[in-house]
Amino acid sequence: MRTGTRRVVIAIIVLVPLVLGGLWWRGTWVVNHLLHSAAPKAIADRSGGVYQLDVGHVRFHPLRRRIAVDSVYLTTNDEINAQRPRRRTALRLTFHECTIAGLHVFTVIAGRGLIAESFGCADVSAAAQLQPPRQLEGEEPDTAVAPSLVRQGFFLLQQGLRLPKFAPRLQVARIDFPHAKLELRLPWSRGAAAQFQLEHLEWHMTDFTVDPDDSAATSRPLFSRTVKIVATTFVARPDSESAAHVAAFEANLADSTLEIRGIAMAPTMSDSAFAQARPYRRARLKTAVGRIAVHGFDWGAFALGEGVRARRLQVDSFHMDLLSDKRRPPNPQPQVRRTPQQWIADLGRSFSIDSVLVQGDVTYREHGKRRRKPGVLTFARLEVVGVNVRHVAGRRGTGNPMTLRTTAYVQNAGRLDTRFVVPLDAASFQMTLDGSLGPMPATSLNAFIEEAAAFRIEKGRILGIGFEASVSRGVARGTVTPRYKDLSIKVTGRGATGILGTGGVIGDAARGIATAVGNLTELRGDNPADGETEPRRGPIDHTFTPDQTLPTFLWKSLRGGLLAVVQQ
Repeated sequence: MRTGTRRVVIAIIVLVPLVLGGLWWRGTWVVNHLLHSAAPKAIADRSGGVYQLDVGHVRFHPLRRRIAVDSVYLTTNDEINAQRPRRRTALRLTFHECTIAGLHVFTVIAGRGLIAESFGCADVSAAAQLQPPRQLEGEEPDTAVAPSLVRQGFFLLQQGLRLPKFAPRLQVARIDFPHAKLELRLPWSRGAAAQFQLEHLEWHMTDFTVDPDDSAATSRPLFSRTVKIVATTFVARPDSESAAHVAAFEANLADSTLEIRGIAMAPTMSDSAFAQARPYRRARLKTAVGRIAVHGFDWGAFALGEGVRARRLQVDSFHMDLLSDKRRPPNPQPQVRRTPQQWIADLGRSFSIDSVLVQGDVTYREHGKRRRKPGVLTFARLEVVGVNVRHVAGRRGTGNPMTLRTTAYVQNAGRLDTRFVVPLDAASFQMTLDGSLGPMPATSLNAFIEEAAAFRIEKGRILGIGFEASVSRGVARGTVTPRYKDLSIKVTGRGATGILGTGGVIGDAARGIATAVGNLTELRGDNPADGETEPRRGPIDHTFTPDQTLPTFLWKSLRGGLLAVVQQ
């Protein structure tokens, strides 16, 4: 080999490693400064110092076109967050064994940005606590909820973001976290909190793009064209005494949708444990829901702690079973029940849902003293349509009320139509209601009456019942108008004390006499009676007490008017 050629070969042998080393050093420098300096600074600046990003050891592999990151931690500075007039969601995110693959190496080295095909981590865990809204001194609460535009919520954190000159654009085609855990805590204003524990969560994003010159990409949720969160088989705890087991959860941030399937909610204690812990009268509530679908959900506002905003909420296959057990003695310290306005205020956050649709059924069971089985009252084929379901935390007023229209079939026989108008922001218990029950055999009510009382309906037909009432400061006043024909009862004595509850000939005679006397002297068999053109109306006059649930309050309000007509 000639001397000149030898020198060229030696120069190439020397220069190639130097060039490759220089390119590797340049790429390593860009990646490290982007992940260890620029990204933490951007997070801190955009959050006002609330969030802090810490990135572990980073390895740049240009030949394999990938970047390996040992760990990534996103934490919340609680001290700074507490000083904010609007506290941000408290976050604690941990990512382990992360890889950026399919890297455009020369784009990184040339300082034109970081472009890759995928980003993923072997293990992801997250904990988030939404903060209740804090009203500033002298500040009036918002009187109107902003339009449900999901991009606006995320844009508050994404707008004005600037990237360093050595990496002016970030673009990843696909981001996948197939094995993630999430613990979400949602505090209420009374100090209690709802908890959601998602052990098997998947997070998928496509076309993640951070480019200050691309306004369309900047306004996307989390800078991505699609963001989908999927979870299966997890537990939600709305309060300390109940748990909801959920079969599946799917959220799509870009489409502003949310779907939850297979929900079963019940008390955390078994019946036997509950009886030992609480030897007094109690109510047991069990609920199951086939599917909950939310459309137009503002994920940005929710993440920023600005409450819940949605266009439509649909609940399918809703089943509620309530058991009131009266076999035990009354509680000397009865549970304090809240009015609808108190319950809403205790949520401690605003919400706005344009329309609500619920379909399902409700079963009420009452287990009386000395009874082997409870009386059963069913509301089958239930359909609830609600509009203008809005509440602004801290606001007090009666304007802009919610309207609910319900349809159900009592004992699967008589159609019950009811309308409720409720100002959710009212300072006291206020609402109006009106409705009607259609024709049905009166004996259909025996499934409940026979077990809850000492008599049964022998015959009769309900032609219709109309009612209307207004509740002001917890006092219901109005009228109820029952129309019925040939009503008669038979005293059974079941559950009764004294001679009516005894067996044998004496007991049978006593019950027969009581039945005859009741039908002749105490019971009005027809309304309107023969010779009357208008039916009698019963007054509604009942005051809410803290030991009453809302269904109990409504029933006792109507019951007083019904008895005033039925009893002579």
